Amino acid sequence: MKKLKKLLTNRNNYVDTSLITALQSCSDKPPVKLIEHCNSLNNSYKKQNYTTVAIVIRGVLDYIPTIFGFANTTQVYSELQGKRTFKDALKQLDQASRNLADDGLHSPARKDETLKVSKLTVDNLQGNLAIVLSETAAQLRTKDLRDDGNAKLDEQRAVKPKRQKSQLETFEDYIVSKQWTEQELDGDTVWICETDNLYQIHSKGDYDEFSEPWTQVYPDSRGSGKHSVDLVYAGTIIKRFTFIYCDGGRISVVMPELYIAPEHRYPQRKFKEDDKDYREYIWEKDSLKFKLMMLIGSFYIYNTPEGVAKHSNIQIK
Repeated sequence: MKKLKKLLTNRNNYVDTSLITALQSCSDKPPVKLIEHCNSLNNSYKKQNYTTVAIVIRGVLDYIPTIFGFANTTQVYSELQGKRTFKDALKQLDQASRNLADDGLHSPARKDETLKVSKLTVDNLQGNLAIVLSETAAQLRTKDLRDDGNAKLDEQRAVKPKRQKSQLETFEDYIVSKQWTEQELDGDTVWICETDNLYQIHSKGDYDEFSEPWTQVYPDSRGSGKHSVDLVYAGTIIKRFTFIYCDGGRISVVMPELYIAPEHRYPQRKFKEDDKDYREYIWEKDSLKFKLMMLIGSFYIYNTPEGVAKHSNIQIK
């Protein structure tokens, strides 16, 4: 306590010059950025730029963890053995300065705004900062762990956080699992996921005309059309697909992709040239819509999408 009072005696400086001297002489490789932070704190404090003081304190707290062999401030005061006074001061300083610095760094401009950080505010942080800086100088003087801390930091950065799946990706997982219950709802056929009933598949009744060569190869060659199938989460449409029914409704499959080789793409001509049809129809086997077709499609006597594809000359890739 006497040491702390001595460090706070000179109120012209925010960081006592003796602390800066201690940091300069604590190692043959002194913490030059930390020393610069301390000088910036003194300059900003003298100019009454108190928001800047709070921001620089955050810079100090981001800087020192590797000196103690850790990757971040929370690890220091949570995992460091002993040094209770130092850890308490570090934790209090971390918590008190965070909101102040964030307000200065991340708040957008407004016509009516006031400075939230005052002299009294930063003065209240000064004592804990002095304890933290004093202990940091002692740590560098007795046991420099910067290499260990940076190794932990590199290890932490190398571990990529697991990306949370999107609703569409979750939908795909549920579709592949095939745990759905089919029912009629307001004239639509609806499949409800048994794992999470907020995930639903709605087969809409918005039927319309549709006929292409690949739909005309069945006994009822004119009995084809199209309608929508929606993937719905909590009442909101996440994705819409077009399904095609053929042979009077006996077959229900997802719309294939149309492909025409570049050398046969003539905007001024029709698809057919010299009685040859250059259109190709494709289903991507790994696509979401193919997996959806496997769940809710109808293939009649052809049993599988592969059977329908063979009869309709659709390529599966």
